Amino acid sequence: MIIEKIIPTNSDIYNKWKTFFSLIGEKMDKEGWMQLFAIWTLTVCGIVLSMDIRDRYVYWNWDGWLIGFTKLFIVSFIFFVYLKPNKLWMIGSNRMIIKDIITHCVIGFAFLLFGWFEFGFISEQSLQAPESFFMDSYLIYSFISILPYIFAFTSCLLVFQFVLELDKEEGTWNNFHWNNKLEYLSISVLMMLIALFLGIKLKDPIVSTAGAVAIPFSAIALIWPNHVRHLQRARFYPLFIFAMFLCVRAPWFILPLSILFFVVRIINYFRYGIVHPSFGVDFLEDS
Repeated sequence: MIIEKIIPTNSDIYNKWKTFFSLIGEKMDKEGWMQLFAIWTLTVCGIVLSMDIRDRYVYWNWDGWLIGFTKLFIVSFIFFVYLKPNKLWMIGSNRMIIKDIITHCVIGFAFLLFGWFEFGFISEQSLQAPESFFMDSYLIYSFISILPYIFAFTSCLLVFQFVLELDKEEGTWNNFHWNNKLEYLSISVLMMLIALFLGIKLKDPIVSTAGAVAIPFSAIALIWPNHVRHLQRARFYPLFIFAMFLCVRAPWFILPLSILFFVVRIINYFRYGIVHPSFGVDFLEDS
């Protein structure tokens, strides 16, 4: 990150702004800014799915960016005002029981539907759905088309059952609870495989391709020893992969993603002297 070169951790400017950014960071953690990555991606999945149903060959389409930004603002408002205060969205903060996982899947489905919904229904004539796979109506096809995204979301959600804790002094992440690793990660891989299969059957290039690229991360965390770096990859990269594939069809999405990504990185850099979120991983052999 460029700011590391401009303002190193041992500089006077860094020490001057550290307290200020620490206060902002505490507020950021309390309000759950990082959770917006998942919420926004789910919403844009619905938007892109609606685009796909209308035109399967759509690519790099800037149309609808204003409606897209409006929807992201609305779901962000819902998260900060309702979901977070009522502890209805707590991915990554602690392990969830079955009831919590189901609740998150239902809420994720609602975000997908909200993204998919358009003000003014699309006529049957504008639908370009495949003739196979028992798709006789727009609503049936739309509902089934959402299913692979739900399976993909559930796959990613299960990886977050392993909570990473930051060692502020060392600037590294650790996971001290590997309980039920076999169960959670096996189901995660299975869910992504189902999403991949459904994506292929539905001829959805986004979920099928992104799912194929994302599968190895949970599989590696399942098969290889208990190293935190595998969890870091399995938590971050599948979400990143899906978000980037969505940007192929809705390029405007990369703007809010980039703003949130770099704002959070800068805040965390001044707080802890580390770059987070990051494309890199810790290479410590913690178990």
